[in-house]
Amino acid sequence: MADVAEAVPEKPQEEVKPEEEKKEEETAPAKNGKTEEKELPASEPENTDADADADSDLTKQERAIIRQVEYYFGDANLNRDKFLREQIEKSEGGEGWVPLSVLITFKRLAALTTDFQEIIDALNKSSEGLLQVSEDKEKLRRHPERPIPEHNEERRKEIQERTAYAKGFPLDSKMSDLLDFVSPYEKVVNLTMRKHYDKPTKSYKFKGSIFLTFQTKEQAKKFLEGEKILYQERELLRKWQIDYLKEKQEEYQKKTEKRKSNQKKDAKPEPQIELPKNAIVVFEGAPDTSTREEIREAFEKIKDFPIAYIEFNKGDIKGSVRLTEADAADKYLEKVEDGKLQLNDEISLTLRKATEDEEKEFLDKAIDFMKKRRDFSRNKNKRFNRKRHGGHDHKSGAKKARAD
Repeated sequence: MADVAEAVPEKPQEEVKPEEEKKEEETAPAKNGKTEEKELPASEPENTDADADADSDLTKQERAIIRQVEYYFGDANLNRDKFLREQIEKSEGGEGWVPLSVLITFKRLAALTTDFQEIIDALNKSSEGLLQVSEDKEKLRRHPERPIPEHNEERRKEIQERTAYAKGFPLDSKMSDLLDFVSPYEKVVNLTMRKHYDKPTKSYKFKGSIFLTFQTKEQAKKFLEGEKILYQERELLRKWQIDYLKEKQEEYQKKTEKRKSNQKKDAKPEPQIELPKNAIVVFEGAPDTSTREEIREAFEKIKDFPIAYIEFNKGDIKGSVRLTEADAADKYLEKVEDGKLQLNDEISLTLRKATEDEEKEFLDKAIDFMKKRRDFSRNKNKRFNRKRHGGHDHKSGAKKARAD
């Protein structure tokens, strides 16, 4: 019996858990009467006539049971199935046994049967040697001599190199129909139904395309380079998965660049921030204990000159005051006798108009600060609106039960 060898890129996912039902794609074991994908010992044949004869003696129900259970314990599923791995790890004595009572809660197997004896009888007819049945016939485990291959980047790329893309299937196709269709092709070890999320129905729907992973690159090449293939009188578009993904990436980049370009064209230019000129008064002689509030009170003794900003920190003896109106600095200084502004009963501040360089430095810093504050406010509003209109409470609701 063939097993799903590995999950292929773009998040292939069999219908597993309710919380995972929004995956883009669905995978299932591919049945073709060959051995599962695995690193076989040199002395172990990949396939024999006896294997094929054994498969031919199975009923359709038995083949489906074997295919599904071996899929659960196969390389692809165990690499990503956290729940099943946890069941294996917590088995008594660390021997990897998983109770049938747990397995029959998985949706796909439950749809076939929940009868322990029927499952055991079917698995005993499998020629794969992937699974062991416990003596009490109530538990299963993956054979200890069949360890899962390490799932690393090197292996992911190797799998991708023997995976094909095919498009042109009716949108109402069922997994079982597709499995029957690919069964004649030599050593198809994984089939992925590619899906998209349909907003009107709030469900994932088949996109009409699949990924097929073969045992070897040569078998995939034979599928891709052979004569045209028809499915229900429709010719299938075929290509290497790696080429398809590259094309989609380039297409995505072009769309992104176009969207950014359009956004740039449509974006309204940021309004220029302009501050009044000749409105900065420099003061000196402040005690290092003075506060900004004390400076403000002193400057406000001269009426009718609203203050926009005071640049001064406690401990300084010098600072600047920006008035709100252009050319206000000269007018303000005309009101101050001898350029001395009384800070308190004992101390006066010496005032003068800012030089051009001082004014430029002051205004540049002020404008930069105002831009950053404007951007911060805009981004804060965007985040608020996203939460308000599209946010979800992921913590609400009871925890859903596993349904694979």
